[in-house]
Amino acid sequence: MKKIFILLVGAFPLTAFSQILTSEQAVQSALQQHPQVRAAALEVDAKRIAERAARAFENPEVNVESPTGEFYAVGVLQAFEFPTVYKNRKKVAQAETQFAVAGQKTTENELRFAVRTLFLETQVAAFQLNLQRRRDSIFQTIREAAARQFTAGEIDLLQKTLAENEAGAARQNRLVAQKQADNLREQLQILTGAPTISALESLAPDRSPIPDFSQNPTVLLEKQGAVVAQRQTALAQSQNMPNFSVGYLNQGLKNTPYDYRFRAAVGVPIWIGQNRATRESAQVAARAAESRTAAAVQNLAVETSGAQNTAANALAQIEYFEQEALPRSRSLIETATRLRAAGQIDYPTFLRTLDTVFANENEYLAQIQRLNAAQIRLRFLAGL
Repeated sequence: MKKIFILLVGAFPLTAFSQILTSEQAVQSALQQHPQVRAAALEVDAKRIAERAARAFENPEVNVESPTGEFYAVGVLQAFEFPTVYKNRKKVAQAETQFAVAGQKTTENELRFAVRTLFLETQVAAFQLNLQRRRDSIFQTIREAAARQFTAGEIDLLQKTLAENEAGAARQNRLVAQKQADNLREQLQILTGAPTISALESLAPDRSPIPDFSQNPTVLLEKQGAVVAQRQTALAQSQNMPNFSVGYLNQGLKNTPYDYRFRAAVGVPIWIGQNRATRESAQVAARAAESRTAAAVQNLAVETSGAQNTAANALAQIEYFEQEALPRSRSLIETATRLRAAGQIDYPTFLRTLDTVFANENEYLAQIQRLNAAQIRLRFLAGL
């Protein structure tokens, strides 16, 4: 029975590896190779290239006419928007580039969250597998001891059968834990692009300080969306101004003086209704963007409060387990092992004691997972 106790108290430490993958290494690997990140970067490049065409003029119109019916004259016509239109188009293009940059940061932040979440799940699965392996070893030892004691007539068939049932259940739990750990590690390899993952850093409570949430990527994205909408409003207003065109065409005789071969025109914005509708539509879109920004700020406050509360509660539970519950569990199993070796308690009582100890350790693991998941959420909300 001393062997059982030694196996049990060693259930928490994980095996040490020479090469250990950390959470941040997994994040950096994913950021370097994930297709969605590359797509976001290319979208930014596309917007920056589009800035060069923001002030582009319309193509000139080259025509050939016979105004007098006696000869053909070659003419050219170039149309121009009101000068502020080109200025505002440039501003819209620049704002759209910054919107793409904000979108790229949002994509990267979402990928970091996904990798860290999967990394935590893989850590928990590896920890659970280690615990189930040791639990299986303990119960197999108990099963073998029960078989010997039954043969010697020290216990009855009921106690022997109970030990065998518990050992069988422990073996199945180990197999399930193995499959879960292997599956999550495979998913992590796919997400990070790592060919193999030999070992993960040990699971431990994340007691990082609360970050600053002023740079939340979602809020910044919505704010930049509002900037784009404001620039588009200014563009719509400037497009209601007159446009111009100048050109050259000889509409008289061949010897018509060159001074009279030029033409100019002014486009008068007389369709007040449609011009007003275009402007008002842009203004409403801008107000909608501002409302989305306000909603994002409100959602950030709600999610931050919830994650902070979850982290605080989980941390309090972890401290309780570390200071009281786990030491009592180790004392309990030591006492139960000694009493069982002395024949002072039966197998059902001893097995229930083991289940209580393992239940405490599983709950401790669950609280670590809750705390670390909340911390991952807080870093996601902070854009870290």
